[in-house]
Amino acid sequence: MTKQQVKIAWPYDKGEKAKLIWIGEPFPKDNKAMIYAYFRAGGRTEKVLMDWGTLPCLAIQHYYTDGIMTASQAPEGISEIDITIYPNDVKYYERSWTIQGSTDFAMSRSFVFSYNGKNVIMPVIEVVRSILAPNGFLLYRLLESNSFPLYFVETNTPQQIHLSFSSRYEKKYTQKQFVYQLAWLLSNRDVRSAFENIAFTWLQEQSIKFEWNFTQPITVSMRAKEIKNTLTVLEIISVKNKKIPYKSISISHPEIRDQEKSNDPKKYTYRHLSKGQGEDGFTLDEEVDGATEDFDLVQMNQLQHEYSSTPKIERIKGKPTKQRTNEDENTKKYFIDDDSIRSTADSGGQQLARGLEHQMLDEVRAQGELQDFINVLKLMEQYPRIGTIQVIMDVLPDGHGERRFTKLSDNVTKRRYVIAEVYLGNGKQFNVIEIERENRSLSMLILSSSAIHDWKPIYDRLLVNLVNDSGTWTSKSLKNIENQGITVMKAKHSSKGVQHRAEVLLNKLVY
Repeated sequence: MTKQQVKIAWPYDKGEKAKLIWIGEPFPKDNKAMIYAYFRAGGRTEKVLMDWGTLPCLAIQHYYTDGIMTASQAPEGISEIDITIYPNDVKYYERSWTIQGSTDFAMSRSFVFSYNGKNVIMPVIEVVRSILAPNGFLLYRLLESNSFPLYFVETNTPQQIHLSFSSRYEKKYTQKQFVYQLAWLLSNRDVRSAFENIAFTWLQEQSIKFEWNFTQPITVSMRAKEIKNTLTVLEIISVKNKKIPYKSISISHPEIRDQEKSNDPKKYTYRHLSKGQGEDGFTLDEEVDGATEDFDLVQMNQLQHEYSSTPKIERIKGKPTKQRTNEDENTKKYFIDDDSIRSTADSGGQQLARGLEHQMLDEVRAQGELQDFINVLKLMEQYPRIGTIQVIMDVLPDGHGERRFTKLSDNVTKRRYVIAEVYLGNGKQFNVIEIERENRSLSMLILSSSAIHDWKPIYDRLLVNLVNDSGTWTSKSLKNIENQGITVMKAKHSSKGVQHRAEVLLNKLVY
């Protein structure tokens, strides 16, 4: 099988090698954790915004070409060394740092210890990347305070640990290598304590730092560069002799179940548009929320984890589900734009458009700004030009992976939408789409067409694309709708009263 390439938007010429000279600390932006990576080539330093989840593919002082992050070239003059790091020998050290070719302030945070009479400098970010959080799930939990219970419940006996995963925990992380890493982290108190304390410091200070409070020796294979009797660790390529103190691990997950093939027709199916032929990968875009399903499964680097013993993993299956393989005339077909642009932000779920149910306006109950919109509709319904108004209200579809835009800023509450189907007295129909914004700048959409009678596929496609496009009505998405003979208008929100907003919206529909 062809190895997938993972790319980023690249600020250098094609074929030009750029050295990664600095990895910044994570910071919040648009409800995501981001980092800046600094590359240098041709005497020019470029600062590239990346998702925190991209960290597994970053190796300091390595060279990258054409934005391909799945392949890096090690610098010349480095050595590969096996070192056992003993608890009492390590000191935390930090100092201000000048990034070559940049005026940005930086703080170098490292662990320093001795090896064969030489000083070893190991960046804190490399310990995070390779030892504490070597995959996307752990990277994002690292920045959250006590969030493990949202994803699984753990039960321990002296010989076994059971992990009961919730639907929020992506099924891909139930693969063996991820389960072993999680079990090792949970079962070694010193490692777990270090992991859990990082979130507190980061939430307070926006910095990743911690003391080396591990109580056990840690053996690693690393690539290091030596200058004046000092070894600087560029990349840890293997973590060895990791101990999991259990004979068996059992796991359960809502998606771990057998599928029984059924001749019943599918209720719906998805067709992806705009996918390039022969494409072997995807492009990372920091403006996109959520991740590709396969990102953590792409071979990002040579990092290996070796265990002194590997407990047996038992996968406890739930009730079997039907696998529908056929389609008929009743199968709903949803078409979704897919341009192979992804993010490494935290992810989960599948592309899903829910069934839509109409409600009369008097039946609808909402909260906050959506209730304000309902109040506008109720007032507008009293105007003589308006016939009836029917309303659809639901949560946004998940899109491709669990996109951050599908949830409000608490990262728990699902973001909702309201679609008002407004029928004028002359029979003309307008469809007004309002999204729960929570301080975001996102216009209402007003759709109309004399040729469209079944609007559900239009809504489905618009909402899924909105989620995949990080909460933006992109010109590409709207153009696809317009090409079907649909008139699209945007309506900005006003801070004035309900009466004024009702009149403004009515004028857009009538005139």
